Amino acid sequence: MSESLLGPLVTALVSALSAWLLTPILHPFLEEDSQRTGCLLRVPAAALAALAGLGAASIAGNASELVAFTAVGVGCALLVVTDLLVRRLPDVLVAGTAVALLLPLASAAAMTDEWSSFGRSILSAVVLLAGYFLLAFIAPNGLGLGDVKFAVVVGAFLGWFGWAEVAVGTVLGFVINGVVALAILVSGRGNRTSDVPFGPSMILGAVIAVMMSF
Repeated sequence: MSESLLGPLVTALVSALSAWLLTPILHPFLEEDSQRTGCLLRVPAAALAALAGLGAASIAGNASELVAFTAVGVGCALLVVTDLLVRRLPDVLVAGTAVALLLPLASAAAMTDEWSSFGRSILSAVVLLAGYFLLAFIAPNGLGLGDVKFAVVVGAFLGWFGWAEVAVGTVLGFVINGVVALAILVSGRGNRTSDVPFGPSMILGAVIAVMMSF
């Protein structure tokens, strides 16, 4: 197997295994009747993390970036599963994902002297946090506080690549969530007041924005 294929596959495997092993930390955040044990919860988390690992390997320019993007991918996989099940983005998972992203990015900045990228990452995290907080204040039924806090992770990730990615990724998150809400409404599976998890849309929008830049 060529080295160009081996690297992404190893990253995907490590990501999937990490999500598989970390899945039990989700149990305290799940309702009694919503708890999933064994493969029912581990498989989707591991599958999402594996996809994130492949993506991380394709965009990382150095070892520190690879660690950062792989870690945020695993964290986001766990957050997606939780948000879809109980409409919640737990603080401990959001904070852990943010730290797991920012520490390796700081290392990457030190290695490559790209402190401007790290500064932009921090600034965009603050900007998105403020923006989402304002939106949640204006329309509390549209965004939860978990979404507001998770904006820090999305902003930091997108900010590493550039302001264009921040803008596109943010807009795409809202567009994707709107499409999902419309699909639920049209299919008759919900109404205008149905609670649609926003975290997965934020993640997908960010991923698409970054992939578009490569």
